[in-house]
Amino acid sequence: MVNDSRSDFPQKLLPSIVWFLVLGLLLPGCRSQKEVVQPIAYNHKIHYTEAGLDCTDCHTGVEDDVHAMLPSIDVCETCHSEPQGESTEEAKVVEAVNEGREIPWKRIYTVPEHVFFSHRRHVTAGQIPCATCHGAVDQLTRPTPVELIPITMKRCMNCHDNKSISNDCINCHV
Repeated sequence: MVNDSRSDFPQKLLPSIVWFLVLGLLLPGCRSQKEVVQPIAYNHKIHYTEAGLDCTDCHTGVEDDVHAMLPSIDVCETCHSEPQGESTEEAKVVEAVNEGREIPWKRIYTVPEHVFFSHRRHVTAGQIPCATCHGAVDQLTRPTPVELIPITMKRCMNCHDNKSISNDCINCHV
């Protein structure tokens, strides 16, 4: 009887082929950052440096609530019922203000549903600056398409360790 190793060839390769196919299908879905396109190319830097605004001026709820809010048209109306400059992007804001139409801002930073995160607890009680978690958003001249600093469990746990705060699961996971 002659041992023909070529006949075993497909059977030996089959597990490897299946493994590569599975990885090829799963890996694209494992990306943590998805690109987000905002309806208006908002310039954080001009609002922060030239207008002297702080994150909490537009993102209400940061200091007093569990959730930080995306700016409402009422917040924009404070300064933009009339144009402040000649920007086409600002003209979109002025138009929305004058029409009383909310700007459909899209959330960039999110945590999984099973995670409890309180902005009030971190910003007010913990005195943690926004840039610690969100990066130098105040220096952006265009909206960021993805999280500047990805929010990960490892980053949160490292911060808790550095500040001697409990990493007990029940503190953040519901």
